[in-house]
Amino acid sequence: METDLILKPENVTAIAVYSDLEQTGYFESSNELLNRFVDAVVWSAKGNSLDIPTDCPTRERHGWTGDAQIFFESANYLFDYAAFSKKYLRDVFDWQKKDGRLPQIAPYGGTDFYMWTMNGSVGWSDVGILNPYRFWKMYGDRRILTEYYDRMKRYAQFMMRCCGKSGFMARPLGLKGEAGKYAVNTGQSYGEWAEPADVHPNDWKDMAAPHPEVSTAYTSHVLGCMAEIAQELRHGEDAAVFRRYSEGCRKAYQEMAETAGYSLDTDRQARLVRPLAFALLDGEQTAYAREQLLRALENYGWCLGTGFLSTPLILEVLAEFDLEAAYRLLENEEMPGWLFMPKNGATTVWESWEGPCAQGGIASLNHYSKGAVCAWLFQTMCGIRMDGENRFVIAPRPGGSFTYAGAEYRSIYGMVRSGWRREKGKTVYTVTVPANCEAELRIPGRMPETVDAGDYVLTV
Repeated sequence: METDLILKPENVTAIAVYSDLEQTGYFESSNELLNRFVDAVVWSAKGNSLDIPTDCPTRERHGWTGDAQIFFESANYLFDYAAFSKKYLRDVFDWQKKDGRLPQIAPYGGTDFYMWTMNGSVGWSDVGILNPYRFWKMYGDRRILTEYYDRMKRYAQFMMRCCGKSGFMARPLGLKGEAGKYAVNTGQSYGEWAEPADVHPNDWKDMAAPHPEVSTAYTSHVLGCMAEIAQELRHGEDAAVFRRYSEGCRKAYQEMAETAGYSLDTDRQARLVRPLAFALLDGEQTAYAREQLLRALENYGWCLGTGFLSTPLILEVLAEFDLEAAYRLLENEEMPGWLFMPKNGATTVWESWEGPCAQGGIASLNHYSKGAVCAWLFQTMCGIRMDGENRFVIAPRPGGSFTYAGAEYRSIYGMVRSGWRREKGKTVYTVTVPANCEAELRIPGRMPETVDAGDYVLTV
């Protein structure tokens, strides 16, 4: 009788349940591990898209705003994501507080009572401005800005009220004058979150104390986006205010980077990636941060030392000044690294770089956020970017040990393709521009040219 109660694999049927997101983007390359990682990203995104974007389908199943913010661009290449993302944005703003702050999780059900203090956390709650901003940039649709502008403005004003304040458990920054008026050293937030344990192990203070470096950086970046939005909607006075605060935070960040506590002389990759990605530094600081980032990568064996917020940014930052460095990091197969996951049998994306070994073996093994690197594969490696109504920029950038890479994206204007293959010392580029569209081709070794719809093969 007892043997009849044993559950056997052949007696179980697993059914994956998720929202009907039609896949619109496909990628393939000569690196099979990277191909498998992209497949894992698609599978993780599906498994975490059931009415809302969740963090994992097995444990919390919360609608973490940070994960949704990080993954937005990748999701919009991989899926017909517009309706899903707009619905989630309504969920986020449904939970906006009277003071303007936005939630860390939406809808806000099932969380521990004490977690309300994390609402307004930069990088998470910023989804309310960053995702409409990106939606506008990717689709050229400003209606979403008009619909949410007043509520976005309230969150921006909440961010501005945090400037110049020092909160519970804050360390003195030693900034004076204008810099002291704009640095954000208050509020509880998640900071970088989930850096490798040997880079920065999390403890309770990481959620109790302010993160002035992260908060000041994101306040500058988000308010800069808000200034663009206000200008687009002809709210000139608002745009000027947002711009003043954005620039004030930028100057404060520059002074902070000269202090011992937040110096650019660091091996923590996130603290170098973030200011470079958001253009927060002056010329001399930018040059130093770039050199130091390469040194930090070398010191860490060309593995990823970033957490949630900076992992999606690091390849684009590197590609701006050293494309081969970006490819070297992408192709790393050791832990911490993207390809370490499929190399060790992962079919979904891990939350922590350490995977099954993290958090005593209870970490999530289905967490799409680190799959945000897929946007770089489409935008930079294969070079597909939308550039307004019925227009694309196609600017592929071959590199590394890849012999070929190609992507196709069924945009709202039709299927666009871009790929490249190295053959006998030359590189052959193939491009498809959809009907009724034009594209500016920026092919390495050739002058830029604008072409109409059609198929193109170019050899350099």
